[in-house]
Amino acid sequence: MSLMLAELLPPARPGLVPRSLAILDEHDRHQSLGTAGGPTLLLPIFTRCAGSCPLTAVALKQAMPGASTDFRVVLLSFDPKDVAADLRRFRERLDLPSEWLVVRSIDAVATRELFDDLDFPVMKSGSGFNHPDQTFVFSPQRHWAATLSGPPSKEELSSAYRRALAADDRTASRRLSTWLIRPEAWIVLGCAGFGVSLAAVLLLARRDKAGSTAPP
Repeated sequence: MSLMLAELLPPARPGLVPRSLAILDEHDRHQSLGTAGGPTLLLPIFTRCAGSCPLTAVALKQAMPGASTDFRVVLLSFDPKDVAADLRRFRERLDLPSEWLVVRSIDAVATRELFDDLDFPVMKSGSGFNHPDQTFVFSPQRHWAATLSGPPSKEELSSAYRRALAADDRTASRRLSTWLIRPEAWIVLGCAGFGVSLAAVLLLARRDKAGSTAPP
């Protein structure tokens, strides 16, 4: 599988604060998806994955030292078959940083609801799962700030970090700038520009017609 660089996307639901979820780490200790005073990266995985899950985890590990970031990183397994030992083996196999959380959900319904909120479809396929290669970016106050699609570079991580810090600014100017980075914003602006141009053409045509019919 070729390693493609990530694309930094705006959140599908700006301002969304993800719901809480009961999770356990590789030592069966309860943990929290909530942030610990800083931006968070959430990477959904399953430990038996031989494709995008380990590739993206390794890309994150390699890009993080060169990026201007201080992310809290959480790898969340959505596979109900994963147990603590599977999480430990996944960490050891990829030599993941000790400060990263590798956790599993203990509530399948709540996990599905969380992924629905994030527009992250997971489908059972043979002995594994089909799912997007996405990492979710959250602000210090847990607002959904961006989505990384694919294994990220240090430049994309730095951009994601800036968006995470900016996402908690709820002023009108910040909301406008956040909206402007969304693709649909440019569609709306393009349609508005076309409408203004069309109105100007029609107005000029009416004036020309009125001028041509006026008495000498």
